[in-house]
Amino acid sequence: MSSQIHFPYMTWAQTQSMRSAYPLSQSGMPPPDPGWLGPLDPVDVLTWPNIEALPSLEARLAELFRVDPARVLVAPGASGAMHLVARRWFGTGAVVAHETPSYEPLHALPTVHGARAVAVPRAMERGWAWNPDHVDAALKGAKPGHAILSNPNNPTGAVMGKRPLRALADICADHGGVLVSCEAYMEAAPTGQREHAAVLAPNAISIGTFTKAYGLGPIRVGWIVLGEGLVDERERLKDSAFLTWVDPPTASLIAAHRALDHLPQLLQPVRRVEAECKPLLDRWLRETPGVEAIVPPYGIFAFPRIVGVDDTKALGDYLATQHDVDVVPGEYFGAPGHIRVGCGVPQATLEVGLQKLTAGLAAYRG
Repeated sequence: MSSQIHFPYMTWAQTQSMRSAYPLSQSGMPPPDPGWLGPLDPVDVLTWPNIEALPSLEARLAELFRVDPARVLVAPGASGAMHLVARRWFGTGAVVAHETPSYEPLHALPTVHGARAVAVPRAMERGWAWNPDHVDAALKGAKPGHAILSNPNNPTGAVMGKRPLRALADICADHGGVLVSCEAYMEAAPTGQREHAAVLAPNAISIGTFTKAYGLGPIRVGWIVLGEGLVDERERLKDSAFLTWVDPPTASLIAAHRALDHLPQLLQPVRRVEAECKPLLDRWLRETPGVEAIVPPYGIFAFPRIVGVDDTKALGDYLATQHDVDVVPGEYFGAPGHIRVGCGVPQATLEVGLQKLTAGLAAYRG
C-alpha cells in the first residue's frame, strides 16, 4: 500500500472485516434497538445546530463529566475530536510519544500535522502497561513534548489508573505539553471505575464517543473534555472546527440528546455481553493451545499472541476464507503475531466463532 496512506486499517475495516458469518473482528457494540430514538421532528432537524442543539448537548456532557461547559466541545465522533486536538498541538517542532500497539491515528496524526512521533511500547509481559518513565525518556529534550494514548487501550484492553495518568500528565507538563487520552472504550467500564484524564490533570484532554459502548457510531457524535488548565484553548479549537466542518449535523445532536436520556438502557447490551460472552472469550484466551494472552479487566476484546505465527495478515485472510471467522491482524496495530478478537456478538455466534477460530489456528499451523 502507498506510503501516503496513513490509516490502512480503516480501509480494511470497511471492506474486509466482516467477510464471514462470525465477525469476531468488531471492537464495538452493534446498533441497539432504535426504540429509544423516537420520532424526529423535521422542523427540529432543519434548525441550525448552534441555536440550541449544540450548546445544550455540550452543557449536558459537561454535567455528565462534572466539569464547566467551557471545557467541552462536541465533534463528529472521536475521530473528529482527535483531528482537532492534533491540529492544535501536534505541529512542526513538537514531539509526541505514542503507545504501541495502538490504534493507527494515534501515531499517524502527529506525523500528518508535522510533529515527530516516538513509539513507546507496551509489553504483554508487563500486562500491556504503559510506563511513564519510558515516556519521559522518549520526550527527553522535547519542547513541547506531548503524549497520546487510548484508555482502555485499543487493541489490548489494558486500563491505566489514576496514578500513572497523573504521572504522564506531569511529565508532559514538564515538557510544555499536553496528555491526550482517547477514551472511546471507557464508557464500557463500570461507572465507579471510569478514569477521565481531563478530570485528573489540568493539562490533560479526554476524547470520548457514543460509538463503542453504545453502538451509536452512525450518529457520529464525539467530544473533547479539556483539563481545567486548557479552558482558554476552547475558542481556538472551535475556530479550527469551523474551518473543518463548521457544525455537526443537527439530527445527530438530537440523537445524542436522546441517547443521554437513555444511557442506562443503552448500556444494557454491553452489560449482557460482559456477563454472557466475555467469560467465553476469557476462557478461550486462557485455555487454547498456542495462544498467549492477557485477559482485560472489562470490555469486549483482547489481543492474544498466536505462537509461531508472524504474518497475521495472512492468517486473517486464511481464517476468513477457509474457516468463516474474522479477526483483526495485529499488523494494523503495529504488532504482527497478534490478533484482536472481539466478543460483542450474540452468545451463540461467539461460541461457534471461537470453535471455528480454534480449528482454523490448528489447521493453519498444520
